[in-house]
Amino acid sequence: MVDVCLAHEDEKGLDFWRWTLHLLDRAGHEFMSDEEDATILEESSSQRVASKLVKQVLLLKWRHPYFNNLCQFIDATIDIEATVFHRAGHASLERVRVTKESTWPPPPGRPKSFFSPVYLSSLQIYQKSALMFDEKDFPLRAFEGYTGT
Repeated sequence: MVDVCLAHEDEKGLDFWRWTLHLLDRAGHEFMSDEEDATILEESSSQRVASKLVKQVLLLKWRHPYFNNLCQFIDATIDIEATVFHRAGHASLERVRVTKESTWPPPPGRPKSFFSPVYLSSLQIYQKSALMFDEKDFPLRAFEGYTGT
């Protein structure tokens, strides 16, 4: 997307995508979604029921909700920008967001702003200490006004 924004001289988009790359690099792979394979049943218009394999995206209760919204935005961009994102090989499974919570533990060493305030308020002092927050602050930017290129 950085290349697309450069080609279209989209300064706002360029700033957003560069910042997003920096944010995701700082968050690390542990902040990405936890997924599990699942089978759902779909009913067609002819009243036939068929099973379909999907990837369920589980909820990381410790992750700031901002990351959920950002990941949804990125996923939507990938679907829209077919000219940029080429999928090779087998067709990927549909990703379905669910309210089931992941069992992944929160990763230590990240900025405090990366964690859900509700989750942090539920922790004891020793549990917060175990998270070893990064001392360097990382404010989360509003991106709701950005619609892509």
